[in-house]
Amino acid sequence: MPDPAYPANIYAEIDAACAAFADQERIPGLALGIVQEGRLVHAVTVGLADREGGRPVEAGTAFRIASMTKNMTALAILSLRDRGWLQLDVPLAHYVPQFGAVKPATRDSAPVTVRHLLTHTAGFVTDDPWGDRVLGLSPAELDTVIATGHLFARPPGLAFEYSNLGYALLGRVLTNVSGEPYQAYMRHTFLEPLGMAHTTFDAPAAAARGDYAFGYRLDGETWSRERIEPDGEVGAMGGLATTVPDYARYVSFLLSAWPARDEPESGPVRRSSVREMVLWHAPPFVPETPSGTRAGQPSAYGYGLNHSTDVLLGMRIHHAGGLPGYGSHVLMLPERGWGVFAFGNRTYAPMSRLTLDVAERLHAASPPLPVAGPTPALARAVDAIVAAYASGRIEGGDRPFAVNFLLDMPAALRDAELAALKRRLGEGRLERIEPIHALAGRFVLACAKGRLNGSVTLSPEADSGIQKLVLTAAEA
Repeated sequence: MPDPAYPANIYAEIDAACAAFADQERIPGLALGIVQEGRLVHAVTVGLADREGGRPVEAGTAFRIASMTKNMTALAILSLRDRGWLQLDVPLAHYVPQFGAVKPATRDSAPVTVRHLLTHTAGFVTDDPWGDRVLGLSPAELDTVIATGHLFARPPGLAFEYSNLGYALLGRVLTNVSGEPYQAYMRHTFLEPLGMAHTTFDAPAAAARGDYAFGYRLDGETWSRERIEPDGEVGAMGGLATTVPDYARYVSFLLSAWPARDEPESGPVRRSSVREMVLWHAPPFVPETPSGTRAGQPSAYGYGLNHSTDVLLGMRIHHAGGLPGYGSHVLMLPERGWGVFAFGNRTYAPMSRLTLDVAERLHAASPPLPVAGPTPALARAVDAIVAAYASGRIEGGDRPFAVNFLLDMPAALRDAELAALKRRLGEGRLERIEPIHALAGRFVLACAKGRLNGSVTLSPEADSGIQKLVLTAAEA
C-alpha cells in the first residue's frame, strides 16, 4: 500500500517521545527504527553509546538485542524443516544424542521435542538471570548442563515457561543437523543474504570496532558498565548485536511474508514459514500491564515471537530482549506493513513501552486501512438474505442454501423469525457487508426502526451455499 499521508510533524513528535522516554527511564542511549513497506523510513538516536568517552549513539551503533535473537533461531529451525532435514515432533534426543540420557520429569512424561523448545513448553524452568550470564558457555560446558542439570520444572507440554536453555538447545540442533556451527549457519542463511554486514554474535569484536553501545546498569545513583558477555554455545537464545539499518532489513524481510500471495519466493526462508511462526503455538495468556496503560490484549507465543490480538492495532507481532546492560523490543503490524523496534543500553530497559507508544502514534496519524470487498459468493449470499427479509419467506428464487441449512432450521421457523424481526424493525435496505474472509462475513440492514445485524458462513463446496445464518435486531 502507499505510504500513509502522515501529518508533517509526526516524526518530530516521535523524536521528542524517544528523548522523553530515555530521560524518564534513565537510559544512557537508545536507537529506534520504523520500517514501512520494506524499507527503513525513520531512525531516531538519543544519548550516549559510551558514557565515559562521551560518544553519542548513531544509526550505525551496534546494540545487543538479547532474546530478539530467538525468532531468527526459530526461523533457522524452520528452514531446516522446509529442506526435509528435521521434523518438529521428533524427540530432541534424535538430534542431540546427549539428551537421551536426561532423566524425564516423570515416568509418564512425553519426550521433549523440537517443537517444545520452539514454544517454551518443554517444562524447563524460566532462567533469565542465569541465561543472561552464560552466553559464553563452551560446547563441553553446555554438555555438562545437559548431563547433570536439574532441567525440568514440570513435564513437557503442560504449560508455557520461558526458557533460554531451550533455545540454547535449538542452537545445538542447528549445529548437529546442518553440520556447521550455529553462528556460521545463521551468517550464510540470514545475515549475508539480507545484507546485515554489521550484525554479529561476537559482541567483543563489535566493541573493538568503536561503533558499539556499551551496556550500563544503575544502582541508586551509581552507574557502572556491564561486562561484555562473549559469544558461545548459548548464543542461539540471545547473542546477536545489530544496528538500526541492519535490523530494519530483517524486519522488512519478516513483514514481506504478508499478504499470502502467488508470486515467487525471494527471501532466505519461504513466506509461509514466517507466517507459521506467529500462530498461537503455546497456551494463550493476557499479559499484565502497568496501571494507567491500555489493558493487555489476548496473546500467545508462536515460534520465537508473541502474537497479540490488539483491539486498536490489529495483529501485533512482538518480542522483547533483555541482557545485563541492554533492553530491546520489536513490534510488527503485518496488516499495515509496519515495524517499530528500539534498542537501549541500560539493564532490562523497558523498550516495549516505547515501541507500543510509537505504533499508536503512527496509527492515530494514519488513514484507516482500506476495507476489502466481499467475494462474489459472499455478496450473492447476502443479497439472497436481503431478498428473504423483504419477502418474509426464506425460500424462493435462486436462494444459495447449503444442504444443511433448512434441515437445521425448517423454512417455517425461518419465516417466523423473519416476520418477528420485520415487526420490530420495519422495512430495511442493505447498508454494508464486512467480510471476515472469503466464505464468511457480517452485514447490516438499515431499517425504519433500527438495524438488522447478520452474520453468514458459506459451505466449502464448489458452488458455496449458506450453511449458517444468525440475525439480530438492534432497535433504535
